[in-house]
Amino acid sequence: MAAKELPVVPSARPGTMAAGAAMEKIREQRPVIDQGKCDLCRLCLFYCPDAALTLNQGQVTVNLHFCKGCGICAVECPVRAITMVPEYPSDRGFLEK
Repeated sequence: MAAKELPVVPSARPGTMAAGAAMEKIREQRPVIDQGKCDLCRLCLFYCPDAALTLNQGQVTVNLHFCKGCGICAVECPVRAITMVPEYPSDRGFLEK
């Protein structure tokens, strides 16, 4: 089958992003940054595969619309300023809402 024959299902208008936080529905954990520990080395920004981390006014911030909760930022942080916390904590598991 040729690529042009494959079905296309658009999720948003071309040139725009899908509205709403789609990642929060599939993410099991999210990063929380302890700004007091962070030494602004920027390794988390470098290793984040989704570019969900940014440097704003001398602080690293997480854009949860892009973060998929992989935890690479927390593993690569040399001062352990990033911890992963459950997205939906409950007594039965992470994703019960």
